[in-house]
Amino acid sequence: MGFFTKRKTKKEIRAAKIDDAFNRVYSQIDDIDSWEDPKKLEHYILDSCEQIIASTKAMERQKMEYRIVTRYLNDIKAIENLPKDIAKDLRTTATRICELEQNILESRNITRNISDEQFSVIADEEDDMPEIINRFASDEIYQAKLKKSLAYLEGEKSRWEIEREELLAQGKIFRRMAIAVLTSFTTLLILLYVMNNVATVDISLWIYLVLFICAVSGFMIFLRQNTITRESRMSLIHLNQAISMLNVERMKYVNVTNSIEYSKDKYYVKTAAELQYIWEQYQDKVRDQQRYIENNDDLEFYNDKLERILGSIGLADDKIWLNQVNALINKQDMSDCRHRLVVRRKKIRDRLEDHRKIVQEERDEIDRLMTRHEHYLPEIQEIIKSVDKLCGTSSSTKIKA
Repeated sequence: MGFFTKRKTKKEIRAAKIDDAFNRVYSQIDDIDSWEDPKKLEHYILDSCEQIIASTKAMERQKMEYRIVTRYLNDIKAIENLPKDIAKDLRTTATRICELEQNILESRNITRNISDEQFSVIADEEDDMPEIINRFASDEIYQAKLKKSLAYLEGEKSRWEIEREELLAQGKIFRRMAIAVLTSFTTLLILLYVMNNVATVDISLWIYLVLFICAVSGFMIFLRQNTITRESRMSLIHLNQAISMLNVERMKYVNVTNSIEYSKDKYYVKTAAELQYIWEQYQDKVRDQQRYIENNDDLEFYNDKLERILGSIGLADDKIWLNQVNALINKQDMSDCRHRLVVRRKKIRDRLEDHRKIVQEERDEIDRLMTRHEHYLPEIQEIIKSVDKLCGTSSSTKIKA
């Protein structure tokens, strides 16, 4: 490392000296006003020198890239010529890495129908969720039964209310009938008595008949009135029982409904079946996260193993193959990679050749101008020599790669 650092420092010093020479020559040339003055040609020579330096620097970059590409091709050759046991271990490790990367990619693309709020709430009560779901489902079943019971009791209540109202209406009717019958028979008896006093006809039979009918009618009205009273009393009892049971069932319904609404609001669901589905989605997401962590751990392990295998081979750049795992498995991918590198190296050679031609043409042009003119600034000679030394050029030799 010390040798290369020293060499780089010398080049920097030499380049700095050339820059100083350029500045001095430019300052002297700028003082010349006539474009016909031969000194102006020195400006062109300086431009050519700068072009040579720029092209040489570009060639150095191309040469560095050429060496890197060549090292990659040599690494491919080394990988293809590995011993069978190392090659098998390398392919097995690379295959496992590809599988793990595919699994990680698939796990990232999996979406579960559970919100972050639901996931957080369920995570806090993960151990109790089966019992919570069962209780939620039982509450829904119990609520449905209570609805039916409430509907039945509401019907019974309405039925007894209607029956009691009908009995009360009948009682009023029979009371009016009793009054009407009593009034009619009283009037008839009075009429018969008056006729008995006025007429000489014996109407005692009619009187007895009227009394009998009155007694029978009164007795029937009395019996029906007692029946209506008794039935009305029983309907009131049944109505009170229905109201009492209805109040109890309503209280139960309110309690179980509050419990259900609490579960709905807490877990952001509408039914126990939906909560069961969300619970399953939660379990799947937890398993996905666990698999993702395991795959990442396995991937890190196999990446380290692949790095060790590649390091033992002695490649020029073993890190780059960590991102080219498919090429280690698929021969076609490796062949395509080699082809791309070969094409890339050929393009680099072509660019190098173009730069060589440019440098040589510029250097030949400098020689031609120097031959035609005798007087130059002393710094021109110094610059040309420094450029030849820096870029490895001369008037008689060509650039070598």
